Amino acid sequence: MNDIFGEGASGATAEEFAATSTNVYVRSQVQIALSKPEAKGRKLSAVEALRSYGIETLRAVASEGYAPLVTSRDEPASTLKRRRVELGLDIRDVAKASGLDAEAIKNIETSGRPSKIRDIERLSVSLALDERIVGFSKVVGDQELGIRLRELRSNRDDTRFDPSSVLKLAQAGWVIARHNEIGRMLKIDVHPMVSQGSLQTYDYRYKTAERGYELAERVREVLGLTAEEPIASVRNLIEDKLGIPLVQDKLTSRFAGATIANGVNRGIVVNEEGLNEKASVRRMTLAHEIGHLVGDPDEKLNRLRVDTYDTLVNNVASVTDPVERRANGFAVAFLAPPLGVKAIARTYDDPVRVVEEIVNTFGISKTAASNHLVNITGMEVPKRRLHSIQETTDWTPSENLTLDYFPIHETSLRKRGRFASLVVKAQQGGHISEDTAASWLDTDIDSYVSHRETILALQG
Repeated sequence: MNDIFGEGASGATAEEFAATSTNVYVRSQVQIALSKPEAKGRKLSAVEALRSYGIETLRAVASEGYAPLVTSRDEPASTLKRRRVELGLDIRDVAKASGLDAEAIKNIETSGRPSKIRDIERLSVSLALDERIVGFSKVVGDQELGIRLRELRSNRDDTRFDPSSVLKLAQAGWVIARHNEIGRMLKIDVHPMVSQGSLQTYDYRYKTAERGYELAERVREVLGLTAEEPIASVRNLIEDKLGIPLVQDKLTSRFAGATIANGVNRGIVVNEEGLNEKASVRRMTLAHEIGHLVGDPDEKLNRLRVDTYDTLVNNVASVTDPVERRANGFAVAFLAPPLGVKAIARTYDDPVRVVEEIVNTFGISKTAASNHLVNITGMEVPKRRLHSIQETTDWTPSENLTLDYFPIHETSLRKRGRFASLVVKAQQGGHISEDTAASWLDTDIDSYVSHRETILALQG
C-alpha cells in the first residue's frame, strides 16, 4: 500500500492507509494524477480520491503517473446533456442557475471538447448529479428524482414550477445527499425513525387527520416529549434529534416546503419567502414535512413532495389529498398535542383566551390554533375576534438560522447553516480537501480558510 499512498502512510486497510497519507491528487475532465504545485484541477485528499474512484484507479496513478476517469469520449458531455433535457430545461435556465456562461455549457455538452473541471462540477451540482463521478460512473444521480422535477416543470396547473425553482430544488437535492454523506463520514447519528423508517405507515384511512394525530403522538413519545410539552425549536429538533438535513432557500412564493429523497438520502426544504417569514407558519411547515418524512413510505413521498401554503394553512378538514390531510393532522398535533390543548380549554371559559394560550404556548398561528381547538373540543371562536389575540411569545430566534451573518457572502443560501459547519468538520477531519470544502461552499481556498472557524462558531 505504501507504493500507492506514500512511505508515511500506514494501516491494515486501504482506508486506513488513505487516512494517514499526505498524498494530494488532482483531477481534470478526463483523468486523475498526483498533484503538482502548478496544477489547476480539483485537488483531492487521498481519502476522497479512494472513496470516489477506488483502489485500482489509485494503483494506476502510482504505477503510470495518471489514471483515466471517463468511460468514453462522449463523457461527461452525454450524461450532463441528457440530465438537462430530462429536467425539461434549456441552456439559458441552467446558465442562470449555475453562474456559467451559456457557451461554456454548450462546450461541456459537446462530446470530445475539453472543459474546465470546475465548470463541469458546477453544472453537475446544478443538475443534482454527483460531480465527482460524472463520466466515471453510470450512476451519478437519482433518475426518479429527475423525473419528478421534470413533472413539476411541465405541470399545467398552479403546482407548476418555473425553471429557477426546479433548479433550486435540484441543488437542494445535491446538498441533502452531501449532507448525509458527511454525516456518515463523521459518524453522526440519524434517528431510527428516519434511517430505518420505523414509523412509516400506509394508514390513511378515514378519518385521515386523526391518523396524523396518532402518528404525532407516537413520534413525540419516541422523542421523549411529554404529552403536553411544547417544542422549543422545530429546526433544532430536525437537525439535532432527528439528524435530518434542512435546506433553506428562496422559492416561488406560493410554495411552503418540500420533502426530497435523493438516492437513499431524505431531507427537508423550507422556503424563505412568503408566509414562512412568520415563525409560527414556518414551524407548521417544518412539522408538516417531518410528518411526510417519518410517516410516508417511499412511494407516497415519490422522491419529491412539494407543499403549497394553501395546503398547510387551510383547516385539516378542507384538504382532500389523504397524504396531505394526515401530514396536516400530524403537524398541528405534533406542535400542539391534543392533551395540552384540552388542558388549556379546561382552564379558561373564554374561547378567545383559550386560543391565545394555545398560540403562545405551542407556537402556532391564530388560525391553526382556532381550527385545532374546534376539531378537538368543538369550542368555536368567531373569526372576527381572532384579531384581538396577542402573540406574546417570540418564536423567531429559535427557528431562524443566522443566514444573514454567514461570513462568506458568495455561499448560496441553501449551503449555509448546518451543512457549512459539517463541510468544515469533514475537511478538518481529513475526509475532504480544502479545495473540495471551498468548492462546496462556493468560494476559494483563501476565503474558506479565513472563515472556517467563524462558520463553526455560528453553529455553536
